Amino acid sequence: MPERLPHPRPGTRGQLSVRRIAHMGGLALILYHKQATSGMVRFARFGNTVIAARLAVGAAAAVRPHPAPLAAQVASRLGLSPAAVRIDSAFHADLLAAGGALAVHLGEFTTIDPPFEAVAAAQGRFVTLTDIRGLPDTERDVLRLVYEHVLG
Repeated sequence: MPERLPHPRPGTRGQLSVRRIAHMGGLALILYHKQATSGMVRFARFGNTVIAARLAVGAAAAVRPHPAPLAAQVASRLGLSPAAVRIDSAFHADLLAAGGALAVHLGEFTTIDPPFEAVAAAQGRFVTLTDIRGLPDTERDVLRLVYEHVLG
């Protein structure tokens, strides 16, 4: 049985290090908003997950697709312009999920304030790191890495 991911290396503060899984089940996108003035980080949560979008990738795929289609998919779902979600290309992590490991990418809301109404209309809400109870352990572990990455 594979180890639970992510697997940060000790002594790598500010650097992400995760074990790569050979059989990927797809791509996933986590959305966040960082308040420019206060540094407050909020995550978009949809029910019992922070995975805002998924893209299936065949196990035989030799090349992992770019996450840009995920950003376009979620922006459309939320009724936002495509420019409202920017892919944070510096972050990559793997997440064990039903059906295989997901390659997790980040989408940052580029708006000055979080798009509360758009997320609420999609049956979601914004949460802080302290409000993530009820999420699967693997998602909470990835969110901790995201938080460290975003705040540097």
